[in-house]
Amino acid sequence: MSNLYTASNYKNTIINLFLTNKEFMALLGSEEQGQIFDYPFADETTSQEKTFVVVETDIESIRQELFIDFNLYVYVFTSKNLVRITEDTIPSQIDVERMGYNVGQYGNRVDLLCDVADRILNGTTDLKGIGNVKPAEKDFITLYAPNHNYYGKRLKYQISNYSEWKEPYGSE
Repeated sequence: MSNLYTASNYKNTIINLFLTNKEFMALLGSEEQGQIFDYPFADETTSQEKTFVVVETDIESIRQELFIDFNLYVYVFTSKNLVRITEDTIPSQIDVERMGYNVGQYGNRVDLLCDVADRILNGTTDLKGIGNVKPAEKDFITLYAPNHNYYGKRLKYQISNYSEWKEPYGSE
């Protein structure tokens, strides 16, 4: 398999981890309210009020054809009207407090989703086929807004793994 296939497969593995985490899915909201993608799609024309999560990778370096260094990005952003979690939102303030969060009068959906994503990914060694996942030393979390109607954050992780480089396709 190529390193590009591996990078793509990492995204699908991470998305499946998010999809199977009850807290993450509850904070994302209903199907009509939240979605997860493996590519950045939002632009100035996005008009729906939803919460989005995008998982993306890039290959930073391949060392001695043995090790491959990836960056894993998790973008969490939502309509500014959905940022606050109150007693009237899905999930409600009470639902979020049952998850163990102290949200006070208001909770921030983006911060909570980023926290759950980080707890799923940070330092994990349990991801089959993926090396250790660690927060990036620089710019681990940055603000992200695909347009003026949305607010969000981007998490950045670094992954090192064995390269699956093989002879060029068709050279055999």
